[in-house]
Amino acid sequence: MRYVIDGYNLLHAMGVLLGRAGPHRLESARLILLDRVLALHGDRAGDVTVVFDAAKAPARVEAEQDHKGVRVLFALREEADDVIEALIRRDPAPRQLTIVSDDRRLKEAARRRQCVSSGCLDYLEQVGRPPPPTRDADGPAKPQRQSAEEMQLWMKEFADLADDPKLKGLVEFEAPSDEE
Repeated sequence: MRYVIDGYNLLHAMGVLLGRAGPHRLESARLILLDRVLALHGDRAGDVTVVFDAAKAPARVEAEQDHKGVRVLFALREEADDVIEALIRRDPAPRQLTIVSDDRRLKEAARRRQCVSSGCLDYLEQVGRPPPPTRDADGPAKPQRQSAEEMQLWMKEFADLADDPKLKGLVEFEAPSDEE
């Protein structure tokens, strides 16, 4: 899955950027966001594009940059929403694209092209979650129960806990038998 993220929209949702901010604070906030996106996507960071508004950006700012593999676009002569809508329109496989924004206009543009649309907090929750465990093709779906031998080893190892007054009545201990 590829992602196009409305940068300032996500920054506001994260609580990193509240109210008005000067250029240095904006730069710092952008770096926090980009590093977070990088951490969330890891090896798949190359599948992420983050778009920032930059109508009042200094002349030296390039429209496209790379942040450790994350593609960063600055909307220099238009709004970030316009750039994101153009990316949605031009995408050859929109069903493989997730648009991250709380902006109604972008959600509608994503819906029209059958892109996945995710609100900012939903995105953070979804990608921040560890992936579900995978099972080996040859391995069992569930962990195996301990064998009788393993159980006996553990019972012998922790036999002294049966006499602990703090544990009396909480756990029933069976003394291991040597026959098993």
